[in-house]
Amino acid sequence: MTPKEEELLRLLVRLSYFRQPGKQFRLASGRMSDYYIECSLTTTNPAAIPLIGALVHARLPTAAVAIGGPTMGADPIAAAVAFHSAGTPHPVSWFSVRKAAKEHGATRWLEGSAKAGDAVVVVEDVITSGGSVIEAVRKCHAEGLRVLRAVVLVDREEDGGRARVEKALAEVGADFEALFTRSQIERAWQAARG
Repeated sequence: MTPKEEELLRLLVRLSYFRQPGKQFRLASGRMSDYYIECSLTTTNPAAIPLIGALVHARLPTAAVAIGGPTMGADPIAAAVAFHSAGTPHPVSWFSVRKAAKEHGATRWLEGSAKAGDAVVVVEDVITSGGSVIEAVRKCHAEGLRVLRAVVLVDREEDGGRARVEKALAEVGADFEALFTRSQIERAWQAARG
């Protein structure tokens, strides 16, 4: 693990990983869990933003011209990457994938700087079942974008999410990468408590 990855992992553990013996958290799926990962507390933190921008940017295929994903979780990540990329030989713009198509104007699924034909990377803060990433990829294709890869900050390693996302991406010739897994976060959490 690089020093930047180690620092971002420390921030995730300190800011975004909630685990208290005996306490249960309700997930977006409605299922209960003994831990909760609130990535927005890290992705919007000024110490984490430059790390996220650099680390995710390093994972972009050279053909990618834009990065985005489901609003809100993906927005600060995509913005951090676009900002970081401005000072590199590989600048990218960013976009958001809306929950519902706009009902006025262009009636699009996307907001921001991506247009039909663009090669893009879909990003998300955390996956459990993978549904939000798969839906974002579907909406990107509906808008004529070519998805090359999906990158997530944290893979919860549950509900077959990674396998489901990898299968959906393989169908469109794209691949998947997670910066961190729940196992890595749990180990770092345990070490920080020790």
